[in-house]
Amino acid sequence: MTSDEQYRRTSPDDGLDVPVMSGRERRLLDAVAAPCVVTDLRGRYVHGNPGFHRLVGQDAAAMAGRTLSDCLSADVAEALRLVDRESLAGNTSQSCDGSVVTASGATKSVRCDRTLLRDDNGAPSAMMTTLVDLSDLQAAQTAQAAAELQREAINQGFPGILGYFDRNLQAVWVNDGIRRFCADPLGRSCREIFCRRRTSCDHACAIWRAMQSGKIEKRVKCVELSNEEGEEQVYDVTGVPVVLASGAIDGVVMMARDVSERHRLEKQLRHTQKMEAIGTLAGGIAHDFNNVLTPIMGYSEIVRLKMRRDGYPDQTVSDYIDEILKAARRAKSLVEQILTFSRSHEKKEILQHIHPIVKEVMKLMRVTLPATIQIKEEIDEHCGLVSVDPVQIHQVLINLCTNSAHAMAGRRGTMTVRLAKAGRDEDGMEWVELSVADTGCGIEAEMLDRIFEPYFTTKEKSRGTGMGLAMVHGIITRQGGRITVESQIGVGTVFRVLLPISREPTQLEQIISMTEIMQGEGRILLVDDEEQVVDVTGQMLRSLGYEVVGMTSATEALSLFSKGEREFDLLITDLTMPDLTGIELSARFRSLRPDLPVVLFTGYSEQFSRQLADQAGILDYCTKPLTLRQLASVVHRVLRRADVAGRG
Repeated sequence: MTSDEQYRRTSPDDGLDVPVMSGRERRLLDAVAAPCVVTDLRGRYVHGNPGFHRLVGQDAAAMAGRTLSDCLSADVAEALRLVDRESLAGNTSQSCDGSVVTASGATKSVRCDRTLLRDDNGAPSAMMTTLVDLSDLQAAQTAQAAAELQREAINQGFPGILGYFDRNLQAVWVNDGIRRFCADPLGRSCREIFCRRRTSCDHACAIWRAMQSGKIEKRVKCVELSNEEGEEQVYDVTGVPVVLASGAIDGVVMMARDVSERHRLEKQLRHTQKMEAIGTLAGGIAHDFNNVLTPIMGYSEIVRLKMRRDGYPDQTVSDYIDEILKAARRAKSLVEQILTFSRSHEKKEILQHIHPIVKEVMKLMRVTLPATIQIKEEIDEHCGLVSVDPVQIHQVLINLCTNSAHAMAGRRGTMTVRLAKAGRDEDGMEWVELSVADTGCGIEAEMLDRIFEPYFTTKEKSRGTGMGLAMVHGIITRQGGRITVESQIGVGTVFRVLLPISREPTQLEQIISMTEIMQGEGRILLVDDEEQVVDVTGQMLRSLGYEVVGMTSATEALSLFSKGEREFDLLITDLTMPDLTGIELSARFRSLRPDLPVVLFTGYSEQFSRQLADQAGILDYCTKPLTLRQLASVVHRVLRRADVAGRG
């Protein structure tokens, strides 16, 4: 046959020529990887390659006599008819998108590229359709869109900083957390965004290390970042490398969590632990030092008492003894001041005048503040009694005075501490006012409402933690008081503490000092592992009229008492002893004789537990060293209570 005869044959249905493909043409079409099909000008199937039959799920026999439109969705069939008209009008290639319905009923998205075939004479003879399966592409696009949405959800939901940096460590995408440090971070290097520098990264940087090592890297230390508001924040940074299939590192995902609060709490915990260690050390020193002071003060008072009883005429010697006692009391006061900074538990509030506390603090301030600061005291010793914890009032005043001193640092100034009655308020309540005023730099008005907030400070980072005034506010509020502040820039600041005056009854010795030392009688067993303390305390008790048996061993004292060789009216025992503690000794004594009154002596009151003492039957306790007047008062009070209880 001629070439035309090979290419065409006549259809018995409509008499139109149907293209006939040679074996060579069929083999060429079958070799094409993409799905291809040849149809006549009416769209009837002529030949399809294997890719086409796989796509539609039908072989050549099933397609015989069918049109391509039978395999396509209605919209695509209509689009192809429009394409065919365009092609026949002279445009040889046209395309459209749509879907193919397979033999199984499945629908696949495709792109149809239609090409008009012509015979040797240039007349249109057939249509060749190339179908591109878009299902995988659309699935990839859908997966990519889902991945973008997931990444966006992670970006917005991650409670910190999240971003991706390319191999040049420049930001490709970031979440809003980074924008707090840089308004326009994309394209900028990590060192510009976080470190505010253009030089190369530090080897400690987790992002740089992850890029170099190809492993997940974390900062060994927290990194301090300064945001645009100037606040310092601390972050834990993790760098996660993105490794391609080839092994090359494409970039690093950076994650950072704000650990500023944890960092502050850890610092506070370390400070607390340090203060506990200092307190333990101070307690040991205080115990030993008070044991040394006890014989100094005790023997001095015994000598002075004997001199007065014997009418010793030399006033100079008496003055010397008074000076020894004054120095010993100052040493005792110094130990108490040191312990004030390390006490870990709150004492019970007691009814008292607070002017001795104010004077004690001001003595400490005079030796610690620079000479450029002048201190003025305006103290009314008769302004009223208040129910407060003396240790906490000491802390309050120390904090206020220290703040005032810092406000006048580097300049001359005046600190005025005033204690006076503030009068009655609208509810008829009377108040004592304790104020600390300075002539320092002052506090800005917008900061006055925040100065009692925890961690808020107007000082430099290295000079303040922001907890001092918060602690002051808490102490005063818990004790029923009020605190206010007034300040003016360049003029100074005044802190006013108001404490309610109490009208509750109080013990006589808390209000007035005794004019006479109380004498007494009775048998006392005195136990302390320090021989000097036993000797001097025994002498003091004997000078008051008591019969005393002193022992330096708790075990021997228990043995003596258990044998019943002597009857005692009172047990006085030290708290800290090598074989038995004072509380343990008291419990054993009272197991033998439940009505025995006990007084506990201690060189360091922080070691003392009121609850354990009550369980052991201890009626009272004292901190060494004691004056003769204090010792007489305690012994007289306990024996009187025991006598009343016995009669009851």
